[in-house]
Amino acid sequence: MTHTRSAGTALAFAMLLAGGCTSPTTRAPAAPATSTPAAPAATDLLPDPDGVLPTRSTAADPAAAATATRFAARWARPHLPAAQWRADVRPDAVPAYADLLDTVDPANVPATRITAPGRVVTATSDRAEVDVGTDAGVLRAVCVRDGARWLVATLGMPKDTRR
Repeated sequence: MTHTRSAGTALAFAMLLAGGCTSPTTRAPAAPATSTPAAPAATDLLPDPDGVLPTRSTAADPAAAATATRFAARWARPHLPAAQWRADVRPDAVPAYADLLDTVDPANVPATRITAPGRVVTATSDRAEVDVGTDAGVLRAVCVRDGARWLVATLGMPKDTRR
């Protein structure tokens, strides 16, 4: 799996941190549903930070929620020195997103703690959107499968959950 798409979405999240927690308001149109009638239609799924919808939802892998929760807990520590913060979030991020996080000043992170564990919103076999509650609002982590493990490709605050 390539991670070229995550670089653009990671940039959008970096702008979210730098710009006072605003997110892009434009979304790509939903892809038409190509699944069987038993699967939810694409219009039933919420858009994610990169504007791409899965065309078919599958059973959620609890490991994706665990990865998102762990990442968010490490991310929500703005008091840490930058080098330590970056070293802590890097292992659970795709390489391109980890590189982007190297440019983040942790003092700009709005959350200081997790208030609710990750809950998978939508999932496919290799991608999951996970909402994690924090004291600054709900974070939406887009996780992708990397072999046998899950990694965070983007993190943002869904427009409808920001305070």
